[in-house]
Amino acid sequence: MDCARTIKRKNASQVVVIYRRSREEMPAEAKEIEDAQKEGIEFLFQTNITKILGNDKVEKIECIKTQLIQKEGETRKVPVDIENSNYLMDMDYVIMCVGAKVEVEVLESQKLPMTQKKYLEVNEKRQIENTSIFAGGDLIGTTSTVAWAARDGREAAKEIEQYLLNA
Repeated sequence: MDCARTIKRKNASQVVVIYRRSREEMPAEAKEIEDAQKEGIEFLFQTNITKILGNDKVEKIECIKTQLIQKEGETRKVPVDIENSNYLMDMDYVIMCVGAKVEVEVLESQKLPMTQKKYLEVNEKRQIENTSIFAGGDLIGTTSTVAWAARDGREAAKEIEQYLLNA
């Protein structure tokens, strides 16, 4: 959201956020989306980019509509392309935002305590019990946005400071 809003504030004539799931599943706060819309940013939900087209620069993108399917064993609905729903859009620039996942195998190899959902198990101080290990953000399963991760990092830093002062 920050990138889209900044680009719009830099006088881009049109900014479009394309997301393959629905608005409700977008990992952004509702207020962020509303504020972006008020600033003139457009949203295309349940849409995926399949190709970026152009010779020496971006000229168009090919998109496809998606439907959300609940798959067995998945907690979130999975976007599936709708056959023959492709269409083209004129476009000058594309900024890709991709998610990241915690490398669960690395955490497991360190024999760190984990929750059933494969996050680090921490107490209210963001500390693994009986250790000097602190964690936050995606590692502990809090809201997965950059802003929340930064806040989580700040809160963990405060707890680390208290830990060191009391050591």
